[in-house]
Amino acid sequence: MLIDHLLADGRAAEVALYVKPQPYYVSDATTADVLASVERLRTAPSAAAGAVGGRLWRALNRGTLVIRTHPFFCAPLPYHDLPADLRTELAGAAVTILKGDLNYRRLVGDRLWPPTTPFAEAAGHFPSSVAALRTLKSDVVVGLDADTVARLDGTGTAWRVSGRHAVIQVRPRP
Repeated sequence: MLIDHLLADGRAAEVALYVKPQPYYVSDATTADVLASVERLRTAPSAAAGAVGGRLWRALNRGTLVIRTHPFFCAPLPYHDLPADLRTELAGAAVTILKGDLNYRRLVGDRLWPPTTPFAEAAGHFPSSVAALRTLKSDVVVGLDADTVARLDGTGTAWRVSGRHAVIQVRPRP
């Protein structure tokens, strides 16, 4: 839906969707999953879903939506260790959107940073502007202000790992 919105509103002229070459975790998407999802949308009984599916199908055929993959996405390495070819591809992006807890941890190095460490500092190595969309499911978190950390720590709950909190963090191009 986000890709459809970006293309339909003209906010993006082209979207490259990177998926796994094969599942690394059970919820990982592959090229076949993307194509099956678009087909399911296209044939949905809902006119709105069908319209989205149709637009995405046309975008795939026009090349304004491209599906890419790279072996790095199944490697147990942080984004700091991007191979040169993938680093070059991503450096050409206006923005890279990373989704999920594992991508977030790979982006910031899977370290127990002080949670007030600026996101731009932890993600400063990434070759393009980057936006991270993440539900907290691990202790790793950066970019929070001290008041928020104190308030959440004061609840006595495991807020960093509960999956009840999320962050959207953006770092402009370095």
